[in-house]
Amino acid sequence: MFEPLAMTDERIPQGRGPPSSRRRFLAAAGLTSTVGLSGCLFTGNTDQQGGNGGGTGNGGDENTLVFWHQESVPHRVEVFDRFIQRFNEQHEGMSVRQEPQNWDEVFGKLSSALEAGNEPDFMFSLPAFTMTFQAQGDLVDVGDIVKEVDGQRDLYDNTVTPFTYDGGTWGVPMWDMVFLDHFRTDTYSNVNAWPAGSWDEWLESASQVTDAGANRFGIVLPANKNLWTTENLYTLMIENDAYVYGPDGKIMFDTPETVETLDFYKRMFNQASPPDATSWGWAEWERSLLQGNAHSTIGFSSWIRSLQQTDLADSFGAIQQPPVESGGRSSSVHYVNNIMVFNEEKKDAIRTWVEWMHDPANYGEWLANLEPTLYLPVTKAGENADSYWNHDLISRYEDMVRTQFEALPNASIYGFRDIHTENNLYIPSVGELEGSHVLAEVVQQLVVNDRSPQDAASWGQDRLQEVLGVGRSGGL
Repeated sequence: MFEPLAMTDERIPQGRGPPSSRRRFLAAAGLTSTVGLSGCLFTGNTDQQGGNGGGTGNGGDENTLVFWHQESVPHRVEVFDRFIQRFNEQHEGMSVRQEPQNWDEVFGKLSSALEAGNEPDFMFSLPAFTMTFQAQGDLVDVGDIVKEVDGQRDLYDNTVTPFTYDGGTWGVPMWDMVFLDHFRTDTYSNVNAWPAGSWDEWLESASQVTDAGANRFGIVLPANKNLWTTENLYTLMIENDAYVYGPDGKIMFDTPETVETLDFYKRMFNQASPPDATSWGWAEWERSLLQGNAHSTIGFSSWIRSLQQTDLADSFGAIQQPPVESGGRSSSVHYVNNIMVFNEEKKDAIRTWVEWMHDPANYGEWLANLEPTLYLPVTKAGENADSYWNHDLISRYEDMVRTQFEALPNASIYGFRDIHTENNLYIPSVGELEGSHVLAEVVQQLVVNDRSPQDAASWGQDRLQEVLGVGRSGGL
């Protein structure tokens, strides 16, 4: 069961009175922290966007809850609408309305809405995006809602961790997503070292599957300046106990563990990844899998739905990422999607909506239909819901989905790892870390500019300090 942490940082004033920084916005590099996800997870019809806001202070109906989300793909909007109608029918005197947005535009749109006092009552978000607006003083503490959901449904601890800092809890976890190693069963079944038990076996297996002349590659690794590259590097850093932030919250990148991780990344890219991936984004990544050119990936399962339109639907399996050494622990990056609340006056009504959505009968069906295999329940009650596992695609890929659940306890994200939570650190620059794609720049230096792993780690240390405005860790 979740127990709130009292995360502090001596550099950040503690306590919350009226937010004095509400109208100040961060530099553009840190504002687009989640835009990189839009290419694969959040693309959709921008014509469906709303934007009228719902706060009672701007003339909104006090009995109506208005929320924003970035799930603007038509079938996801339809799923939201179905559950909204069901909720409204069951709650006399209450009404909920969705206003779908797009990740490419939502930061500026939300900033403008906050400036005008026309913000939604609540909004679906991600950890770095949430921290950006929390640091500006825009969010309502939702620790009491989280505690109630936990007591009723048993929240998994590390789904709450990315929202608990600075004396409060700033997001209600709603679903999770985690990286796995997805692979072609037909080609990898011919490799003796598969499933790999170490990074050396992983590299050997991917290299054996690769036949560049036949346009077949053992893995697709990116080296472009985007979030996809950031995530690919960082998920390997997690496995090898490499960090961006040290135990004092300052930059601890240039370490032997980072050098080892960069060395592996470079060798894997050069031996087994499409060379054109230096300019690829989410769309090219997905296309390479669906067209049969890339035979494995470390990433989300967001493309499984599209896979059904190909002849490869029964050709993929999944394992947790191979550990660095045989017998070691597999780890990964994960993204907890949450609700952040702007309207204190409507908090009780928002609580009613959240608790209704987390009811297993509603919750399992909602996530299963919203994006099957990708969105994972964040509660034990949700994971055990028949309404989740009975979905056709989830049932078809049950082994893969259960492997995702097995990976979640060891999954984490920058700024919220063991040495950070143990030291109660508050690191508000994680939004800028993600949005600036500075880790992806390190990969470009490594692969495109052909720096050595040692040089790339040293370059990255200086670049991180420069971009984030954070000093060198005493842990180095």
